[in-house]
Amino acid sequence: MKTVQLTSKNIFSLCCFILFLFRACKKENVPGKPQSSPFFLSSTLTSEVGKSASTYTLTIDGNTNGWWVTLPDNIQWYTIERKYGSGNITQKITLNDNDTGTDRQGWIKINSTSKEEITINFKQKAQ
Repeated sequence: MKTVQLTSKNIFSLCCFILFLFRACKKENVPGKPQSSPFFLSSTLTSEVGKSASTYTLTIDGNTNGWWVTLPDNIQWYTIERKYGSGNITQKITLNDNDTGTDRQGWIKINSTSKEEITINFKQKAQ
């Protein structure tokens, strides 16, 4: 086993290392964690709409929140302009003509980074 002798060079190196550790652990003033703000939603799309093609608006007041929109898989008879974003936006929801002969159900889910989920359910009549 090798022994280490304390010399002035070793003591100086040890002191420098300890000073470096104290300096490296200095607390920094960092900005606070962002807080989510209220999330609001409004739409001109009602729970029951006519068979004709039409356009509605969806207004998302996300403030500091990010948001994303989910539609059913493989849906082709309605669309939405944007599927994700942040802040406040008004966008279009477009429904195609219902020429299927039967009423059809649709939904749009809007999620926010503040963990809120809002679902808009609607029915497009066949007549």
